[in-house]
Amino acid sequence: MFLDLFDLTGKVAIVTGASSGLGVTFAEALAEAGADLAICARRLQKLEETGEKIRSLGRRCLVVQTDVTQPDQVENLVAKTIGEYGKIDILVNNAGVAVGGIAETATLEEFNQVLHGNLTHAFICSQRVGREMLKRGYGRIINIASITGPNGSIPVDLSASYAPAKNGVVGLTKEFAVQWAKRGITVNVIAPGYFPSELAYQALEDGTYSEEQIEAGIKERTPMGRTGELKELKGIVVLLASEASSYITGQTIFVDGGMSAW
Repeated sequence: MFLDLFDLTGKVAIVTGASSGLGVTFAEALAEAGADLAICARRLQKLEETGEKIRSLGRRCLVVQTDVTQPDQVENLVAKTIGEYGKIDILVNNAGVAVGGIAETATLEEFNQVLHGNLTHAFICSQRVGREMLKRGYGRIINIASITGPNGSIPVDLSASYAPAKNGVVGLTKEFAVQWAKRGITVNVIAPGYFPSELAYQALEDGTYSEEQIEAGIKERTPMGRTGELKELKGIVVLLASEASSYITGQTIFVDGGMSAW
């Protein structure tokens, strides 16, 4: 039946940055659709809390404390996931770093930190997990970018590094998608608009504007007139992780209340 295309029963998914915010939402959505999980982040206590949520849904969940910018730690994550489940079907590269700072004052150290924490880690994880997927000729890789990638910081210019890093994620996705398209792996991007979260505020905050001022500006520039609710990201991650998206690759899908059409 049609709805069977969205069923993830028997699938194994890795979700990075699953200790808070969007990562928790993505992990929950995949579990609710039937997948078993391996989740990682640097903050072990918060990660364990996510693991308990997943297990309460009746799914298996492996918790692996990981800094995904470190190749040896990613290697450990993959090895433990394969050891636990025997395969990896889905990878959600959600982990990210945000540092505020306008163009004329941002430091090179801040720029490199954000680039490494958003783009470099997506390369490391996609390449390493992709090698496992290529062995089986099947995989779904979902990278998390942002509306700030192609559009710059919104509604005010507060981050000189976050938008370039997320735009790089889009380019990385297209390249991996093209190279692996005939080998059973799809690679796509989810680009959220503004969803209130710890990372989202860090990406825009430099001390000049309050969170309330930033949200007010975003609502004004969003055709729907509001920020997103985390549950509104669940459908798209399940779509891109499932057989329902088997002919979709190299695409960036905005979930932004119409802001990208502004």
